[in-house]
Amino acid sequence: MRRYLKEAPLLVGIAVLVLEINAWAGGGPQRRLFPEAHEMQNRQASLLLGRMAPNLQATEWIGAPVDLRDFRGRVVVVGFWASWSNSSRQQLAMLRKLRERYGSQVVMVGVTTLDGQTIDKIQEFVRKNKAPDFVAIDSYNFTHRAYHVEEIPHTFVIDREGVVQFASVAADEAQLGAEVDRAISAGNITQ
Repeated sequence: MRRYLKEAPLLVGIAVLVLEINAWAGGGPQRRLFPEAHEMQNRQASLLLGRMAPNLQATEWIGAPVDLRDFRGRVVVVGFWASWSNSSRQQLAMLRKLRERYGSQVVMVGVTTLDGQTIDKIQEFVRKNKAPDFVAIDSYNFTHRAYHVEEIPHTFVIDREGVVQFASVAADEAQLGAEVDRAISAGNITQ
């Protein structure tokens, strides 16, 4: 019994190291070690496809509060992220490129929570990373639940009519660009 007690910290350390390496590799433990959980998440998010996008129910905003109905006639990209996530930093860089590419045709909205973050850290992160046009702080996770978001970064493309056309965890730039192109070209609603 004593032998096992001496080896327990070593085994726990190895397990933590494996999880950290896995998360550093870009997937996070849930996505790499339990792919069925990732597939289930994608299925839940896909429940929103073809439906009106839920409104954002944030308690605080960096920038003006957003009502998605105000952006009818424009494509909206909603990105869920966290300041502590490397994948989220990559997503924000990608969203900046898309913003530069599409200009005023697309509105970028970021959504984050206070989990593991403070308001000051979020504001500093937004300033340093030139985050989206608007940032919602979803303190009570109402918006995260409405969009079925459990993993980040998670991105949604909402068309000019307010309908969710695309949802993905960690979408790549080409895929997201193609979906935004599709949403822009699908209908010519005047503002």
